[in-house]
Amino acid sequence: MSVDLARRHALTINVDITFPSVPCAVLSIDVLDISGTAENDASFAHHMHVHKMRLDKDGKQIGKAEYHTPQSQQIMDTGGEQLVSVNIQEAMQHLVDMEDEADHHEGCHVYGTMDVKRVAGRLHMSVHQNMVFQMLPQLLGTHHIPKVLNMSHVIKHLGFGPFFPGQYNPLDGYVRVVGKEPYNYKYFLKVVPTEFYSRLGKVTETHQYSVTEYAQPLQRGYAPALDVHYDLSPIVMTINEKPPSLLHFAVRICAVVGGAFAITRWADRWVDWLVRMATKPAPPAQPR
Repeated sequence: MSVDLARRHALTINVDITFPSVPCAVLSIDVLDISGTAENDASFAHHMHVHKMRLDKDGKQIGKAEYHTPQSQQIMDTGGEQLVSVNIQEAMQHLVDMEDEADHHEGCHVYGTMDVKRVAGRLHMSVHQNMVFQMLPQLLGTHHIPKVLNMSHVIKHLGFGPFFPGQYNPLDGYVRVVGKEPYNYKYFLKVVPTEFYSRLGKVTETHQYSVTEYAQPLQRGYAPALDVHYDLSPIVMTINEKPPSLLHFAVRICAVVGGAFAITRWADRWVDWLVRMATKPAPPAQPR
């Protein structure tokens, strides 16, 4: 381990999460960080390569085509301020999709990658994609915004950077099922830069992480969400797959042989003592 002094590239987040009770049209995916950067899957985000596959109420994939979120929003930076431009036609199509998928009790399988800045940030997956219609209620007309509260999820994979042999991601295979009361789920990750050296000398720059989970009952008036808060460690971990040197191997062999010899001598002494105790003649009886 050592202090991370390298100027590394963007951080890649790999996700593969299933939401059995949240339709793809309702599910919003946002990435926010402490530098002020904010992107979501409905705002022409260039650094989000995320795919959504619709699931029926039994969890089976509907067709082979992925769901493309209507690009109803465009975030424009005007001298330090961010303005949101709304495409009315795309917003209305999005609303129709939301109603149709919610009425059929659909779910969503989300997978892909996101390239983010190497600063503390948050991956926010929620149902607040309806904010466009909250800002412009006159768009609703006879339509309604589906109310989805069940954020049950299966995290098939959540990692940072490329894979390396022996890598362990604590959240892989994690399952959370909402009961009667809706919950918000928060995961706090400490991401550790890692350099993996293979036996062939190839260097893989990747990351490992530790995690702390926090589940909170949903407060009235708030939308359910799954939040992944991540922060990078200033320490870099080095993993070397190269085999040990001949001298190191010889030392380990000597240690094993020495340990086995010591245990054998200890066992021999105990066995000898037990044999002598078992064969020791009884003392002669004392005359009365």
